[in-house]
Amino acid sequence: MTEWVLGTRDEYVLRHLETCQACSVEVEELRSTISSFRDAIHATAQSDQSFWRDQQLALRERVSERDWYPLHWAWAVVMVIVLITAIFLTRTPNTRQNYASDDADNALLQEVQGDLAREVPEALAPAVLIAQERNEVLTNGVIRHIEAVPKKRRSEK
Repeated sequence: MTEWVLGTRDEYVLRHLETCQACSVEVEELRSTISSFRDAIHATAQSDQSFWRDQQLALRERVSERDWYPLHWAWAVVMVIVLITAIFLTRTPNTRQNYASDDADNALLQEVQGDLAREVPEALAPAVLIAQERNEVLTNGVIRHIEAVPKKRRSEK
């Protein structure tokens, strides 16, 4: 359709536009829109110098109005920063909480050092005692057995 409106004529498109009412209406609307746009551009271009001066003044007024607003935003940002800084500088730290935290950390550190100093983990301490007693019983039994064997042999001779 655009090529048809711009002047490129094709027989196939011509036959289609003669038979299709929807496309014919759309091509006519497109042609009308482009024609209105072209006329508006020519009318604006033909405007005299006073029109262009008025446009220039209107733009300068808008720009000067906008320059004022960023200053307000800058002042607002500075005031917020000052307020936040004042809040943080006037707050007193809670030292009791810090000491409690340090005490808990020291207690945990001492507990860890105690666990590392043990040869056997605390959970296995009962098993170690059982093993030691078993070894003592076995050792005592072997010694008694060794002492008993030579006595029997002496008595047999």
